[in-house]
Amino acid sequence: MPRVDSNPRRTWREREVAGEPKGVVLDPRREPVPDLQAYDTVYVPGHLMISGDPSAAIDVLKEAAGKLGWDIEPEPVSEGNGVEPLTRARIVQAPKEGRDDEPTPPVDAWRLLQQARREKLIAAKTAEASGGGRAPGDAEEATLRSDATRSVSLEASISNDPRRRAATAAESGLRRSHKAKDDEVIAQVSLDHVLTVDPIGINPHGRTNPHGRTNPHGRTNPSGTDGYAYPGSGGLEMVSFIGSPPIERHTLDKGGRRPVIAFADTGCGDHPWFVSDGRPVVRTVDAVDGSGVIGVNDPNTDPERHGDQSGPLDGYLDDAAGHGTFVAGVLRQVCPEADIIAIRVADSNGSVLETELITALEQLSAWIDAGTDDEPRHVDVLNLSLGYYHETPEDGRFSLRLFEALKNLRTRGCTVVCSAGNDATERPAFPAALHNWGDPDLTFEEPAGAARHVAVGALNPQRTSVALFSNIGDWVTVYAPGTSVMSVFPSFEGGIQAGSRSDRGERRRQSLDPDDFESGATGGFAVWSGTSFAAPYVAGSIAAALAPGLMNPTGVAKAGDAVESALAVVRKADGSPLPKI
Repeated sequence: MPRVDSNPRRTWREREVAGEPKGVVLDPRREPVPDLQAYDTVYVPGHLMISGDPSAAIDVLKEAAGKLGWDIEPEPVSEGNGVEPLTRARIVQAPKEGRDDEPTPPVDAWRLLQQARREKLIAAKTAEASGGGRAPGDAEEATLRSDATRSVSLEASISNDPRRRAATAAESGLRRSHKAKDDEVIAQVSLDHVLTVDPIGINPHGRTNPHGRTNPHGRTNPSGTDGYAYPGSGGLEMVSFIGSPPIERHTLDKGGRRPVIAFADTGCGDHPWFVSDGRPVVRTVDAVDGSGVIGVNDPNTDPERHGDQSGPLDGYLDDAAGHGTFVAGVLRQVCPEADIIAIRVADSNGSVLETELITALEQLSAWIDAGTDDEPRHVDVLNLSLGYYHETPEDGRFSLRLFEALKNLRTRGCTVVCSAGNDATERPAFPAALHNWGDPDLTFEEPAGAARHVAVGALNPQRTSVALFSNIGDWVTVYAPGTSVMSVFPSFEGGIQAGSRSDRGERRRQSLDPDDFESGATGGFAVWSGTSFAAPYVAGSIAAALAPGLMNPTGVAKAGDAVESALAVVRKADGSPLPKI
């Protein structure tokens, strides 16, 4: 098995840029707006996302941006493919003359979005005060702006103190509503969130500075969720595999086809398991709009070939290097009969922009639609081992563009399987919770006959308990093995040295090198933990349930029945529910 090529020579500038976070963490206390409770998330500060015809939204954003010394430059992201346009509203500094020498603040998408909402609130109050007739004078409008500002300040103070919130609710007249909605124009606009693939230890909310990594010899025994991040406790670790590879596949019956699983991740590297009868099992596909392969296709930044692309020259693998290959290996083990489509959307640190994920999913729908009677195209299951937390998940103030992209795939018969996340929280993670999380006041329109949307949490190896790191909640559909999972891994050269070495008898002798993934007779395998790897277990199980009916058309069963049957098997193996008293 050939070792992955060495990294292309990158300048220190390129490595520093590659290591910079794609987004910033939102502080919910900043830029408050009445009747809107925000929570932390990670977003791109330099632009907003506009779904649909951007003209009206650009006008609104330009007006709001002007008050902050900024301007808007629209940048089309995608259009066509039978969907509405998707546009980035880039924010640029544009100080106006005569601003009393006020410094122009750094551009910030959250501040602009909240400013636009505030302007709409002020406009509504102005219209209410005018009684639908006369326009208010300058002094009256100033009073209205002052009132709106005071209400914003009041909201900020009471939202951070539950006792004051309860005591002043009647006085302030502020009410929170899960059904609160922005007007149609503002509803088109949202932050461009940063999603992350989610093995243990790489959530950007909790990521530590890599320069502060402690010496492993002095590390104390970790407890709680931290333990899962270390080799030997479920963290990424090289292992030997001595079993039979799942490379033999059954012959198709006349008119049959194999189940097809697509996954959006860091891409997929080379491995002997991904070849059967001399033909590749994993492939990429081209977008029908002529833009090239769906997803990213830059070989110099491929996280499955070049594992150390960012930060210091210390040889450590980047956080998500090899993640996509590992996911594909789980799919391959659970359903050897499947053909697999790899869509690269994330970088070597596991980050992907929401706009880029949406574009890839919409291109995948268009690719399916471009099939013909002679050459039909199918995607039976889509695996998404990635996610983010929305800043306003409960009040309807978020773009449904990602939900629509997934719904379009589901209406084409594609079951969507998402990892629930690894933050030990009940907070709904998107896209896993973009189907249902038990909120009776916020529901999504379910298309008739659409395939399932499944959110997957992780079990410990014995399957009698949910992994402590796994997200939970009513929005999680099933729990599946996701701790200390064995799968394939690219042949990276790791950076941690073996702890001890003592050569004797003309032999090199040393202790285990925990992240040396160089090729060898038994190289190319690893152990890792996360809901990232529970999700492909379920996705593969669904494909395996579909396989008999697809490969032998004379015995085709209803796809929906096969999916439900697979989920029932996964649930039956879950021994974590406590006995009812």
